[in-house]
Amino acid sequence: MRFLLASLTLLALVTAAPAGEIGVPDNIPTSGVASNAIPFRTSFMGGEGRYQALVPASMMGGKAFRINELSFAPTSIYTPTPLVAPTFVVTFAHLGSLPLSATFANNLTKDGTVVFNGPGNYVGTANTWSPVGLTQTFLYNGVDNLVVEVKYLGGTGGFDCYRCGTIERAYTTGAGAFASATATSSGGLAALKMQFKYDDIQLTLSGSPKPGGKVTLDLFAAADAGLPYQLGSSLGLGPIVLGSRQIDLSLDDLLVLSVGNLLPAVFVNYSGVLDASGKAQAAIQIPNLPVLVGVRMHTAFVTVDPLAPFGIKSISGAETLTILP
Repeated sequence: MRFLLASLTLLALVTAAPAGEIGVPDNIPTSGVASNAIPFRTSFMGGEGRYQALVPASMMGGKAFRINELSFAPTSIYTPTPLVAPTFVVTFAHLGSLPLSATFANNLTKDGTVVFNGPGNYVGTANTWSPVGLTQTFLYNGVDNLVVEVKYLGGTGGFDCYRCGTIERAYTTGAGAFASATATSSGGLAALKMQFKYDDIQLTLSGSPKPGGKVTLDLFAAADAGLPYQLGSSLGLGPIVLGSRQIDLSLDDLLVLSVGNLLPAVFVNYSGVLDASGKAQAAIQIPNLPVLVGVRMHTAFVTVDPLAPFGIKSISGAETLTILP
C-alpha cells in the first residue's frame, strides 16, 4: 500500500518553471537611450569606478524570489570589448526609502550581499542582454527597492550600455573611486537598463556528504509560503515523463523509501510546511556505512495545494550529492 501511494504521489508531480526573468524598466535590450558610458566603458571611467542604481519595488513584480543572474544591455555605438579588471565587485541590497544617499554605504545597510567578487572579465554583446556571471544569489524580499552596486579597480576595455530615464543612479569615477565613500554625482534618473534572472523555487544542499555525516536541505519557494511540501530522493534522474512535463527523479526504491517516510532517521523532515517566508529545512542523515561511498543521490521537492492541478503547485529542480570518503 505504501509503495502504491508513493507511486501515485510521484506520478502526479507537475513541473513548474523554476526560473524567470524581469527586465527593468522593460525586457527589451535595445529600447531606451543608447550609449551610456557609465560604468562599463573604462576609458571614460578612468579605469576605476563605483556605481549604484536603485530599482523601484514597483518594477520588481511584487513578489519575493532568489536572484541568480544580472545582465546589462551593451550598445554598438561604442564597440564592445571585454571589461577586464583584477578586482570586480557586484553587491545587492534592499532599500526601503527613496532616494539614493550620496554616501554609498548608507544604501547597502539592509541585507547587503556581495554576489560577485573576483577578477572580472565581463564580455558584453551589442544589443543583447549580457550576463555578469554572478557567483552568489540574493533573496529579494518582494517589498523593498533594490540597490545594485558595481565597482571595479584597474579596468581596461569595456562598452556603453542602454539606459532609461526612470531608474536613479549615483557614481564616482577616476582615481580612488573604487573605495570612495561618497558619490560625485547622484540623484539623476539615468541608470542602465537591467535584467534579473531568478528562481521561484530552489533547493540548496550543504554539510558533510560522507558516511555518518549530515547534509542540510534548505527549501525556498516564496510564492508558496505556508503550503505543505514533500521532498523525494532517488538514485537516478529519470525523468518521470508526464506528457510534455517531467520531474528529474527516477521512480526507484530510494524514492519510495524517502517519499513514504519509511526511513525517517535518514530522511529527516521530508514533509512539512513552508514558513511565512516560503522556507523550510530538512536533512539527510547518511548512515555510517563505508559501502555508501561513491553513491550519487538526487533530491527535489514539491509544494502541495489542493486547488492546483493534481494537488501539486510547484516543483524544484533536482540537486545532486555524491557520498565522499
